[in-house]
Amino acid sequence: METIEDLIKRGRIKENFYSKEMYEKEFKIGENDLKSAKESYELGNYKWATIQAYYAIFHAVRSLTFKAGYRESTHVALKQLFKQLYINNEILPSSVYDCFVNGMNLREIADYKETYSKVGAENIINSVEAEMKKIKKIFNAKR
Repeated sequence: METIEDLIKRGRIKENFYSKEMYEKEFKIGENDLKSAKESYELGNYKWATIQAYYAIFHAVRSLTFKAGYRESTHVALKQLFKQLYINNEILPSSVYDCFVNGMNLREIADYKETYSKVGAENIINSVEAEMKKIKKIFNAKR
């Protein structure tokens, strides 16, 4: 796994200041995506529910990297950055990272291979909801 310095050198992430309003707005986008995922699930659109659930955790994770002063250029860079900032430093449990990676994989399979299920959509929605609660708790934590 590349270090944060490596990611910066390669242009995969950039350092910047993001206000509290900006990272809270990013988290709110994730909350809205989770709500949409639940609505899609209820309508029987399991592919779209899976994709929306992934984007919910994507935006929640991204809000944390904004809080830390970074912005990614790819989903993979976000995954690496998030792990180094919040998982390796034990700020959040590995279950949050696992949910993000699982969501990323399910989204790719649903989107590009047309493979998804009711159970898969339900599981990722429930997982994302639980992990987003953990993320939300650390917004006011001192860093």
